[in-house]
Amino acid sequence: MNGPLTLALRHAQRSPARSAILVACLAIVTTIPAVSRVLSARFEQTLHQRADAVPMVVGAAGSRFDLVFASLYYRSNRIGTITMHEYATLLRDDGAEVLPVHARFTARGAPVVATSIEFFERRGLRIRVGRTFASLGEVIVGADAARRLDLGPGDTLDTDQLKQYDITAPPSIRLHVVGVLAPTGSPDDGAVFVDLETAWVLEGAAHGHADAESIDRPDLLIGRADGHTALSEAIVTSQEITPESAGGFHVHGSRDDLPLTAVLVFPHDRKSSTIIAARYNGTTALQALSPSRVVDELIEYVVQIRRLLDAVALVLGASTVALVALIVALAIRVRADEIRTLSEIGADRSAIVAIFAWELALLAWAAVLAAAVLTILSVTIISAVAPLL
Repeated sequence: MNGPLTLALRHAQRSPARSAILVACLAIVTTIPAVSRVLSARFEQTLHQRADAVPMVVGAAGSRFDLVFASLYYRSNRIGTITMHEYATLLRDDGAEVLPVHARFTARGAPVVATSIEFFERRGLRIRVGRTFASLGEVIVGADAARRLDLGPGDTLDTDQLKQYDITAPPSIRLHVVGVLAPTGSPDDGAVFVDLETAWVLEGAAHGHADAESIDRPDLLIGRADGHTALSEAIVTSQEITPESAGGFHVHGSRDDLPLTAVLVFPHDRKSSTIIAARYNGTTALQALSPSRVVDELIEYVVQIRRLLDAVALVLGASTVALVALIVALAIRVRADEIRTLSEIGADRSAIVAIFAWELALLAWAAVLAAAVLTILSVTIISAVAPLL
């Protein structure tokens, strides 16, 4: 057995170009379905792990995918909003626990998620360094965002202005980092968290002014009387929230009209879930969704794409088998003198077949190793580019 193996190995070494081509063809054919299956399985697991933790999401009518991804994965800032009035209505419902989410802005590319303290308890998020936010303008940074942006308690973080050339849009706001979250391996690691009041400052629904007593410009000061100061509407709003200026920020209009991206709903039982879903899905302005069902629908598309890739791999595999068969047939013809010499020195037919079999086995083994390396590299690269995978 060692003789045929040694001859097969020596021949493969003396024909590196042919061997490399065969290994590459076999590796590519094996890599395509392997990568598609690994990524689809990881994608399904990641999505379900996040979606199964939230029984229901209530938000504005529209794309169900946008609503789920905006509220659970902070992936969209262009969806419609619901009002604090709807949140207050759900809050009064004894049949469910509800959590507000506002995720329409970013800060240096990281999603800015505004919510309540209860959100951290429900999500199992804990502070690794620093403390939680306690007032307007304070921000907690996820583990990945803190590492990418090199942030820690005491640093500042500027929000991104979505409409850079719109002078009527709310300006960028400077936030103060007070804590960093422990890593969780979830989309929360890449986000930064603030309270709802800060989100409404970003929306332009709330703003602050400089100290009224220190203003002495006639064009900005209407007048003072009985300890009160009247300011002109032309006064510039504050673009940094500090402990000193936080008390000067106020909301214009009714708080019931302030926007939220969605409300996460955790019904206490199936009856409460059915009642809440019927209440909101019976309207044209709002919708109540089960994230798990939306994810199942999305995964159906992923499965179809995987089947397409499997079909492509099958065609490539058949082509590769035909190529290998052709190369083996040509090799037998080219190596006719070698085969004749082996027969003349006493090698029987089984030994000659063993030489070719060992050569194909060595190439297949090398192809499997190459496919494993390519699969790991492909999955790593794609996962880095697309964190959900």
